[in-house]
Amino acid sequence: MKKLFICLIIFTNCEYSVKTILQLNYIFKIKFKKEKYAMTQTNKVQILPAKAEDTLQLAQVYLHSRQETFPWVKHPTHSDFERDSKGELTLKAVLNDKIVGFISFYEQDNFVHLLFIDPEYMHLGIGRQLIDHVRQLATAPVILKCVRKNTNALAFYKAQGFKIIGKSSWESPAYFTLQDTRKEDYPHFKLR
Repeated sequence: MKKLFICLIIFTNCEYSVKTILQLNYIFKIKFKKEKYAMTQTNKVQILPAKAEDTLQLAQVYLHSRQETFPWVKHPTHSDFERDSKGELTLKAVLNDKIVGFISFYEQDNFVHLLFIDPEYMHLGIGRQLIDHVRQLATAPVILKCVRKNTNALAFYKAQGFKIIGKSSWESPAYFTLQDTRKEDYPHFKLR
């Protein structure tokens, strides 16, 4: 709809400057984000274990998000999701019967391997909800890796209480290892 709106402006009235079109596009994006945020407040996001029949929707979120945020990944495919999440607990974020994100968690090591949100639903608190849910399952503070070039994800993890505890520069792409510092958010950890 957003692209259609912009195309209509361009083709029906070519008197608008590029600056005006960009301003309208920005206003439309803000309005769209506010509508999505209101939707998450009205209709609660559900965090549920993923089922086999969710694979296609999860793979679509994974593919779409990677195309938006990982431009260095050449030729991502739907099959990447099954390969990359094999043997892990995958939790899905569902809003209005649509999977809008997921997290895959390797329980034995308290390790988050994948956290991806559909780009249209980013910045609405869904990633935080997924992290909070994993904290309820973990038996020790969660550890994860974040590609160094993914500065948005790195800022997100730091805002959630993660700190850098290691780095890799010999692997491609280079990454940081982060650990959660919010021990008070772990019910199983408190029992020790």
